Amino acid sequence: MSMVKKNWPYFAGAAVFIVVVSYLVVTYRFAPVRVGMTAPNFTLKTVDGTVLRLSDFRGKVVMLNFWATWCKPCKQEMPSMEMMYEGLKKQAGDRFELIAVNENNMFYAGQVKPFLQSHNIQFTIPLDPLNRLDHQYKITGVPETFVLDQNGVVAEHVIGPRNWIVKRNLELILSLLQKGPLTPKDYLAQKAKEPEAGGY
Repeated sequence: MSMVKKNWPYFAGAAVFIVVVSYLVVTYRFAPVRVGMTAPNFTLKTVDGTVLRLSDFRGKVVMLNFWATWCKPCKQEMPSMEMMYEGLKKQAGDRFELIAVNENNMFYAGQVKPFLQSHNIQFTIPLDPLNRLDHQYKITGVPETFVLDQNGVVAEHVIGPRNWIVKRNLELILSLLQKGPLTPKDYLAQKAKEPEAGGY
């Protein structure tokens, strides 16, 4: 029996250990993105191949959503997101943008376009097949949403699905569009005193 065959369990264990440590080293430097922080910049390709940089949207109110085609709550949330998007684009024009980052891994990448077509989704869909933003933003799952003000600061963080056509769920977005951004300290104070807005 060769030395490699005899010791393959040790080699396999060492390889797994190296992969785990590498993952921890890469992701450790990223702190969870919270209200009051500036959202980390990123560059991704959209479903139609366009290069998208988050920093290009400074000056706009941005709803940054994370989702996947296999996620049932995401499917529940998507129709209200599309209706909200169409309404706010008519009302606010280029002052508002909805960016929904797809977190399907490379094995499910082929499901994205058919899903968008079947649900008539018109807003911007960047693809993150290696789940880089999952680690960078330290999201807890999908769907998850960050509302960014005109300065790129996280004004609101929503975990789980939300009905985006219910007015009380849009209060902060509408306020940002009408009155402009607050300070990070104000967002934190607002988060502390206000109850979580309703979902479904």
